[in-house]
Amino acid sequence: MAPLPPLATVTELETWLQVDPGAAPQGAATLALDVASGLVRDEARCPFTMRVSTASLPIEDGVITPAGPVLAVESVTVAGEALTPSQWEVDDGTVTLSRHVLRGYPRRARVTWQHGYQTVPAPVKGIVLDAVARSIVNPRYLRQESTGQRSLTFATESFTVSLSQIERDKLQRYRPGARFGPMGRVSGVTGVR
Repeated sequence: MAPLPPLATVTELETWLQVDPGAAPQGAATLALDVASGLVRDEARCPFTMRVSTASLPIEDGVITPAGPVLAVESVTVAGEALTPSQWEVDDGTVTLSRHVLRGYPRRARVTWQHGYQTVPAPVKGIVLDAVARSIVNPRYLRQESTGQRSLTFATESFTVSLSQIERDKLQRYRPGARFGPMGRVSGVTGVR
């Protein structure tokens, strides 16, 4: 699988830092954006891309809850039988099976669905840009700097590209199952878009 692109661009970083286009050190900024994006993806356990997954998911009260955000459901198979779209309905990221499908009391369904993010959510992009900005603004990893009567103290998070506890807490909502229900067993990701 090809590496995922950074969650923000150097141009966005320059806008974030309020500097002229081309002013950011391109190599360092690109590397820092890649590192920060990896940290954010690892913490959120989410690639922030669109993808297609196939998983065996539990059926609870006639409802299946794939990991989201759900963009489209491509197929649903129950007890080895591929259901037609008239036998299930998608509403707000959940799949509801029609009553006659539930007569055999199935416990699991194999679902193929498209999910993820078409664009990086603004809060996630902000976390990446903040993490990189801390590193770019303090490239010598100074704890404190004084010039005349002006004194500047950096937080310990500015010593490397890292995430603060508040940023980690904000990323929890993007974890699979955090608000979209149980993921089930993913048997294979069939594509990343």
